[in-house]
Amino acid sequence: LTVKDTTLALGSFANIHRNNFNIPVLCIGGSNGKTTTKDLTSAVLSQKYKVLKTEGNFNNHIGLPLTLLRLSAVHNFCVLEIGCNHYGEVKYLCSIAEPGYGMITNIGKEHLEFFRDLKGVAKAEFELFDYLKEKEGIIFINQDDKFIKNYSKGIKHEKKFSYSYMHNTDVKGRSKGFNKNYEPEIEIICGERKFKTYISTFGKHSVYNGLAAAAAGLYFKVSMTGIKKALENFKPSSSKRMEILKVKGMTVINDTYNSNPESVKMGIETMMEFRTKGRKFAVLSDMLELGNASRKEHSDIGKYAELSGLENLYTFGKESYYTFYNAKKVKNNFYFENKEDMTEMLRKNLKRDDIIYVKGSRGMKMEEVVKGITEN
Repeated sequence: LTVKDTTLALGSFANIHRNNFNIPVLCIGGSNGKTTTKDLTSAVLSQKYKVLKTEGNFNNHIGLPLTLLRLSAVHNFCVLEIGCNHYGEVKYLCSIAEPGYGMITNIGKEHLEFFRDLKGVAKAEFELFDYLKEKEGIIFINQDDKFIKNYSKGIKHEKKFSYSYMHNTDVKGRSKGFNKNYEPEIEIICGERKFKTYISTFGKHSVYNGLAAAAAGLYFKVSMTGIKKALENFKPSSSKRMEILKVKGMTVINDTYNSNPESVKMGIETMMEFRTKGRKFAVLSDMLELGNASRKEHSDIGKYAELSGLENLYTFGKESYYTFYNAKKVKNNFYFENKEDMTEMLRKNLKRDDIIYVKGSRGMKMEEVVKGITEN
């Protein structure tokens, strides 16, 4: 076939193929945690359904159609991740996938190079909810996110299903701290039913990813036993995403898949809550695609590190200099011009019982530092 635009043709083929199947399609977007939430939700729903899900983060105008083209007669549910860094992209993806259900994890500081501020991010992400409102679909509401909460006021009661830690919602969560493996524990309440579970990933933010997945499971009538099993046996799809490595008595947290201001702060906050006889290290690199806000956001991370009580901060990258510069009260505050020197100094200083949190945007390839620590 000869077509004017191969990308548009791919989307059209995927849409035609999608309409051969009368099954629920759930799209998941958001600034932080959408890939993990997509994987957790798929794991939960797989306790009852044959689920086709987005592999990795194939969430754009090419990845989403390729996922839909994998639909076959064995599937009776589809969970898709949708991403964007420009206006109109989510709307276009919805026109291909035609979801009947949608979830936005949160609104945070992502792609500010294009969206400028949080209102811009919200406008782009809410293209999913706008589509569902028009099509009379069901919207999953994170009531703890102020942007999503405000948007939800305009949605009919019967067209939304809410979850929260701070408000009375359809599904309520209670954080119970961390177990000995640093995995977050939560209690989930839905009406008269409640159960306790843990989520086998790193991070305080995992309690939101897990609660979102549980809410989807409860809405689609997955048993509490099935939800608990899925959350506790979950394995992240990427080895660079919230992976906990135990090496010679040390704990290395490999969270090098991507980075933005909210996720860095949440990672530091989580680490500071961990109990250990050793020391705690934050090893940070640049957060990319922040545009004109980059200097301020990196500076704010330095100030946050000070306020958190962190004593060991290692930074690398042009923008991360501002993190280093604004963390003057951190006891051991180091800036490196290359990853090799950073890795070497870490190897010389790290000891048994230390916890090391490594974070940076995909383009900074901070997994090289993790490899340098764990393999030597």
